Amino acid sequence: MLLTLSSGAYSDSQLGIDCLLKAYPGFLLEKDGDNLVLADGHRLPYGSGSQGNLEDRLDHADLHDQMSQCYSPGFPVDQPRLNEDPGRMRHEPFFKRLYGEDKLAVQRNIVQVIWAPSGQSLPFSRIAGADQALIRVGEAIAARPELRHLVSSPVGTLNWRTIQGTKRTSSHSFGIAIDFRLPHGLGHYWRWAGCLSEKSCAYPERVLQDRALRDIVTIFEANGFIWGGKWFHFDTIHFEYRPELLVAECTCKSQEK
Repeated sequence: MLLTLSSGAYSDSQLGIDCLLKAYPGFLLEKDGDNLVLADGHRLPYGSGSQGNLEDRLDHADLHDQMSQCYSPGFPVDQPRLNEDPGRMRHEPFFKRLYGEDKLAVQRNIVQVIWAPSGQSLPFSRIAGADQALIRVGEAIAARPELRHLVSSPVGTLNWRTIQGTKRTSSHSFGIAIDFRLPHGLGHYWRWAGCLSEKSCAYPERVLQDRALRDIVTIFEANGFIWGGKWFHFDTIHFEYRPELLVAECTCKSQEK
């Protein structure tokens, strides 16, 4: 079952707002009704969810949409169901206010991070602790020789661009995502597989069973990254810094209690 945010004493919007506040304490100061108050005084409305099919909602997502599907950290995890894509709906104004309105603004917040499994220097955002989170992930993986080879070939972090086949800004534009060339046939992307949006598609179930990849995903998740392999529109090479979806109260495991 695809789970949305709901929990006892909280309304959907209150819980989502609280998780955003916990994930970005230096950027978001407080809530004012259904608005988020930013450190610079700007207010972002939480919204009530966009209308239409999945593509419409992806194109016009508000913060309610962004928090509307809970993420399931850890394993075992069920194969994603139709349109179960926690984290794919992004409220673009939120990310632009946080990381930079344009390419030059983003670039001012980019630092070089040493990716310990390969020793490469990678550009990544310093905002909201994203760079430090990636450093911790790399060091934890490098300490496990049996894991290093899986993620020793990063193929992209910072890249100001739109998502393939859309006009939406990619999370790579903000320097908060990292892709890898995964070995052993573990790299899968729904468009490469010839899948169509919102249509049934054969999910590469083997990626959920690979022990080493599972350990890597778990390390990323422990540091605020979600994995595109847990999306119905799968992207198994993709990890994205989205700490708001990994605040304990907003995960699927919390919602199942």
